[in-house]
Amino acid sequence: MMNSMDMQLSWHSVRKKLKIGRPGYPGTCRDHEAKLINYKDFVNKELILFSRADLQRSIPSMVDGLKPGQRKILFCSFKKKLVKEIKVGQFIGYVSEHSAYHHGEQSLASTIIGMAQDFVGSNNINLLKPNGQFGTRNLVS
Repeated sequence: MMNSMDMQLSWHSVRKKLKIGRPGYPGTCRDHEAKLINYKDFVNKELILFSRADLQRSIPSMVDGLKPGQRKILFCSFKKKLVKEIKVGQFIGYVSEHSAYHHGEQSLASTIIGMAQDFVGSNNINLLKPNGQFGTRNLVS
């Protein structure tokens, strides 16, 4: 018999987690009025909701092939009408202010840089123009 943590972290129970993670599945929301929550309820209810949200953030959409973070970056670039160069740090501030991005500046910076990389094996098409050195080995002399 598996305990709650083993069940949540094991790959053998993926089918059960997929069934439980569906919207409207009874028992996946905890009582927010309760002052205390025990470990079993946390693992069986809150951890499932976290896993579902994590999957929604990390798997690209079938419609456009973008993750929600990439979609927010693209939305802000259209909203700002970017035609001239802008530094990544400046664009990070704009995106976090106008699109409710709250997962940290470093992850936003790596997503922006990933959307601008055009070397073989990075993406099919870079969505942002790769101005600057984006991890090249060029030395400034």
